[in-house]
Amino acid sequence: MSRKKSGQKKIYVKAKISDKVKNKTSNKVKEELIGRVDMSSDGYGFFIPEDSKLKDIFIPKTKLNGAMHKDRVKVKIEIYKGRKEAHVIEIIERGFSRLIGRVDKSDHFSYVIPFVKKFGFDVYIPKKFAGNLKDDDVVICEITKFPQKGKNPEGKILRILGNLHDKGIENDIVLEKYEIRRKFPIEVINEVNENVKSLFKKAEKRTDFRDLFTVTIDGETARDFDDAISIKVTENGYILYVHIADVAHFVRHKTKLDKEAYLRGTSVYFPEFAIPMLPEELSNDACSLKPNVERLTMTVEIFYNEKGERVKSNIYQSVIKSNYRLTYNYVNDLIEGLKDCDDIELKNLIDNGVSLLKLLMDRREEQGMIDFDLAEVEFIFDDNGDIIDIKPLERKISHRMIEFFMVEANEAVAEFLAENYDRAVFRVHGAPDTDKLLDFVSTFHIYGIETGIIDNFDSKAIQQLSKIISNSKFSYLLSSMLVKTMQKAVYSPDNIGHFGLSSSCYTHFTSPIRRYPDLVVHRLIKSKLFNYNFKIDDNYLEETTLHSSRMEQLSEDAEREIHLFKKLKFIESHVDEQFDAFINRLNGNGVFVYVEKFLITGFISIENMLGDNYNYIESQNIFLGKKTKKRLKLGDKIRVKLFRVNYDYLEASFVLDM
Repeated sequence: MSRKKSGQKKIYVKAKISDKVKNKTSNKVKEELIGRVDMSSDGYGFFIPEDSKLKDIFIPKTKLNGAMHKDRVKVKIEIYKGRKEAHVIEIIERGFSRLIGRVDKSDHFSYVIPFVKKFGFDVYIPKKFAGNLKDDDVVICEITKFPQKGKNPEGKILRILGNLHDKGIENDIVLEKYEIRRKFPIEVINEVNENVKSLFKKAEKRTDFRDLFTVTIDGETARDFDDAISIKVTENGYILYVHIADVAHFVRHKTKLDKEAYLRGTSVYFPEFAIPMLPEELSNDACSLKPNVERLTMTVEIFYNEKGERVKSNIYQSVIKSNYRLTYNYVNDLIEGLKDCDDIELKNLIDNGVSLLKLLMDRREEQGMIDFDLAEVEFIFDDNGDIIDIKPLERKISHRMIEFFMVEANEAVAEFLAENYDRAVFRVHGAPDTDKLLDFVSTFHIYGIETGIIDNFDSKAIQQLSKIISNSKFSYLLSSMLVKTMQKAVYSPDNIGHFGLSSSCYTHFTSPIRRYPDLVVHRLIKSKLFNYNFKIDDNYLEETTLHSSRMEQLSEDAEREIHLFKKLKFIESHVDEQFDAFINRLNGNGVFVYVEKFLITGFISIENMLGDNYNYIESQNIFLGKKTKKRLKLGDKIRVKLFRVNYDYLEASFVLDM
């Protein structure tokens, strides 16, 4: 017995020694790197290397060494329990010198609560700087002292923008938070004014499509029209012409205008207005394909057989004269027979467009194209600029027509780039993480959805999942969750294909007015085909695609946030109204609900479940009313009223209003 114990002890000690040795060597420094800190709300962070080829690395709370969100830092890379960790050894540059937030004031001191939650601290405002402040003032403050030894950072107020409850203040908050450039530098405007007219007159020899019947189809409130279409029917199929504004003719490489467009990366769209990538003299005039005026374009001519298969394509430097500025609603009314059309050419174009669209949709579905049909909302404003309604935006056949035609042009251009360049600008989308998808599918039974056995997660399998989800009352929630299992589509110099479109080769060509990568793609085409002066190297492609991807993500985040902000302000102004909602998750603290009209989620705590005392029964995942025996379960449709809006976290709490 004693020998057995002794043996066990030896093994135990050996293991301990082994662990010590392992831990001793685990912190061995492998290398030092420079990059940025991306903080989480839980206090840890990730190190984002400046070398885009390297992956992000986890930073434990204990190894931040005073670093904060967006700080530029030097780190040493250590191995802990077999995993890489970053240890901040130097803060090179602070990520924030100023912040936007709201004021929380008492008699003796004030704090600014940042709208950037990843910042991680409220900013203390000394009394001498806080005299004129009021609760919920929206301010920009300069950070004068960064946090040390557990103390909050200190700051002083630079500007008061208004109050949190002022009309339109949310626009200023989001613009400032995401550092979106609204005004163009005067030197850029001067350069545009000096060059636009002369550049239009100096247009090189072009293929003349002015006699080709051509239309633009855009939203009701669109101001820039950068794409137009023409369609011909042939004996063997169709010819689709996609005409795109020749922005590269006006925006030359390395000019002041080009550098400003590069910095912006993309246009940003708020419900009331747009922040364009290019000045309005271009985006709303010289490069806008207005009807009945000559415009310089790049045209992709695509030939299809009777099955809707692409046979060949050509690219031209062209000039067009659009016949009509059409809207999605008008075109859809024509398609559905709700309006008449006396122009036979217009009627034929729409009819032929629908016929071609059906062939393209069938082909794309057969290929495995995934339609992430996430619902969006439309904000309805009155003449005073106040939101009077919010309603889901319906994607009509007219929207589909333009979407699919643009995809066809983008793919045809991508194939040209792949044939003519070793590296270019591609829109790539990698295959999803199988483990994430398995975790996602494993939750389906909770929502009463049967998927059957899935052997692999190729694009066709995801396509089928998406269809199943779209027919569920949880479609918005589950579609959002499905998208989160996917990789993010980005720009890259290397073509790895586009998983979501089930395309071996894809790019963005069709919106150079509002996307910088499209502008680069135009330059690459013109350089190869039309003696356009555009000399670049691999470093330029690497930097441009990375920067463009980052700016695209920033604009998407800003657009998502301004939509959420406006939804919450609208609901708050209708605090006494009831709204239909359904339960999409439960836990011991309450239920999460989805308000379909506004495409918004919220929470009802147990205290706000009115009409009964409810107990959570974990084994059944339900709430049971003590008196009424009423059950609240996943998927139940209920009526709710607003309880509170938390603008710090952009969250809504509701009351169960039976």
